[in-house]
Amino acid sequence: MSGRLPALGPLVRLLAYALLLMLPVSVGGVNFFAALIILAALLSQEWWQACGKLPRQPVVLAALAMLLLLCAGLLYTEGSLRDGLAVLAKYRKLLLVPMLLPFFQEDRYRLAAMRALALSIFFTVLVSWSEFLGWTHLSDPIYGGPPGDAVFKMHIPQGTLFSLLVVLGICLAREARSLPLRFFYWGMSLLAALDIAWVMVGRTGKAILPVIAIWALWETMRQQSFGRKFQRLLIGAGMVLVLGATWWAVSNPRTMLGSVPREIRESQETGMITSQGIRLEFYRKAVQLIAERPWAGHGTGSVMTATELLASRARTEVARVSTVNLHNEFMMWAVQLGWGGLTAVLMFFMALWRESFRQTLTVGMLLRGQWVVFAAGCLFNSYLLDFAEGYAIVLSSGILLPI
Repeated sequence: MSGRLPALGPLVRLLAYALLLMLPVSVGGVNFFAALIILAALLSQEWWQACGKLPRQPVVLAALAMLLLLCAGLLYTEGSLRDGLAVLAKYRKLLLVPMLLPFFQEDRYRLAAMRALALSIFFTVLVSWSEFLGWTHLSDPIYGGPPGDAVFKMHIPQGTLFSLLVVLGICLAREARSLPLRFFYWGMSLLAALDIAWVMVGRTGKAILPVIAIWALWETMRQQSFGRKFQRLLIGAGMVLVLGATWWAVSNPRTMLGSVPREIRESQETGMITSQGIRLEFYRKAVQLIAERPWAGHGTGSVMTATELLASRARTEVARVSTVNLHNEFMMWAVQLGWGGLTAVLMFFMALWRESFRQTLTVGMLLRGQWVVFAAGCLFNSYLLDFAEGYAIVLSSGILLPI
């Protein structure tokens, strides 16, 4: 069959580059190019020639297992079939992992893709700074917040993409062939990090930055020829510095991270609705729902129905809030699909980490750095369910992983 199909590898890669350029700025553009990628891949001889190898890729297996579990969860969901199909549709982006793999098995294509993504996010960073400084007024007023906090996306996906750019800049600088280009990538990372820390009020990016700092320190130390004792000493000192700065930010009520304990305390003491108080209430409801049905879960798309039932019995204002999104990817899978769902999503992230060590140094760094952003962020948000963050995960996996 593959011998009768055209070689469409260059076209699939071109479409992937276009999708990466659209990711930070256009939902419609992402959906359009994602559909074209799947169509072109299925019509190409390269994909069918590699099809037999794909089931041996652990991340592909985990992604397919997740989709199968979601389909099975439709059969017994406590929610409506409409809600279940809506959730399944949001996770369909996982199909891009096996679709892209055969076309990005050379580092030159992988690095070109990551450069395209970095430049696109960097454009958003520049616009964010321009909004903050009052030079432009492009932000959609519907997002709210101060100038620059949310330009083309709301502040959670924007903070995540900016965190991703910090990682991309660090890794691409290592691969740069000239000093000016290296400084350019370092500048990307610095401007993105400063934007997260200074311009944006969203707390997701601020929470991820210390984790990125520890990852960067670890990567730097493992690539140098220091003695083991000296290496451990430097890593320990760096971690103390990063954790100390983070503790100061969290314990200082005047910082955005410092407002988290205050908001949680206000919700617990008065029952009033606060941003972090609602999140903590979602987590409490999730634990209760997991305990009720730990093995099979409540079914695909059941989160709103299940939390509405718990909210109807509540007495405080914050406890009466229901949700379709628990703001924690791991809890989302456990609530809907039980221990099997939680195991599948954990296997996905564990396989991503292990597979990074099968790659060349720079590509492995890119995989591990992005893993740090996504795995840490999934503790506070449902990244695979969400649009921009979910596409960022599956695109980086499909482009950077080996077969």
